[in-house]
Amino acid sequence: MPGWDPDTFAGATAVVVGLGALGNEAAKNLALAGIGRLVLCDPDTVETTNLSRSVLFGPDDVGRPKTEAAAEALRRLSATVVVEPRVRDLAAGVGLGELAAADVVLGCLDSLRSRMRLLGRCALVEAPLVDGATGPWEGEIRLRLDTQEACYGCTLTAHQRSSADVPWSCLDDTTAGPLGTSIGTTALVAAWMTQAALRSVLGTPPPYRMLRIESLTGRTAPVAMTRARDCPHHRPIQGDITPCALNHRATAGELTAVLPGGEPLTWSQFPLPVRCRACQGYAETVGDRAVADTPFSRCDQCGRLRRPRFSNRLRDAAPDARLTELGVPPQEILPVRQPRGEYTWHQLSS
Repeated sequence: MPGWDPDTFAGATAVVVGLGALGNEAAKNLALAGIGRLVLCDPDTVETTNLSRSVLFGPDDVGRPKTEAAAEALRRLSATVVVEPRVRDLAAGVGLGELAAADVVLGCLDSLRSRMRLLGRCALVEAPLVDGATGPWEGEIRLRLDTQEACYGCTLTAHQRSSADVPWSCLDDTTAGPLGTSIGTTALVAAWMTQAALRSVLGTPPPYRMLRIESLTGRTAPVAMTRARDCPHHRPIQGDITPCALNHRATAGELTAVLPGGEPLTWSQFPLPVRCRACQGYAETVGDRAVADTPFSRCDQCGRLRRPRFSNRLRDAAPDARLTELGVPPQEILPVRQPRGEYTWHQLSS
């Protein structure tokens, strides 16, 4: 095939976020095309409803983590692919350093908020993103290969970008209820995503950045996008990124000890020990640490309602809490706020 380069594919890494129907098809295609390393990220388990549209799952996989079931199937399909399953959500599954090092990232998510989170994280490290979405009889793919380009977020209002994480239709989160899709639509969209991803890996990306696919009418056409001034997903990290000798399995205390003078932060908030405002009593403990309570639980001592507390300051965490327990993924790039308000950036080791 003109332009086909197996050696380039064999040395490439693709990150697939979301292992539902679309993620199944895309990961299968990439493995068969010869991509050497696949990182699969999804927190969910296989359900019976997944089986009619998910080529990598079988009846015996119901109840298993999606990424682990998919990894086993992919290894059977390709003897050479290296698959790394991550049973974590987006922010806690793949670090910014890993996104930066990937040859392509594929977003196969089922909600607007998750899609915006992935878009934003890819923008921070300028990772090439191919995002896909399906409806009952139609679909879209959206590419963002450079932070200066218009992106999917530019096509939304500020209100839509901040929508709640409700898995309604991937194309329209304003519907009154969930919309399904078929394996036919899923396969069509995944095929277009695969072509765009492979061409990006080869260094010859397609000219379009958004493609609309309509199976009922037989029309597939690019859609022009204009960059919106208020879209926040065009701001890569500014400044040098300093390697850190510690990895995501280190404790919060160990990390703060090697970063003196600054305030190390996480990108997502983590729960803090729950304290009752009335009697100052703490919630029950696991080991030596108090754990976060559920919302509006009652104090064990006085019976009054307690609210959970959250923070993204690592100094607020228990010193022996491991970073991975606080939602920090491998090779994450952590911001550290300096005394004058400026930020430095530190990447955890692998």
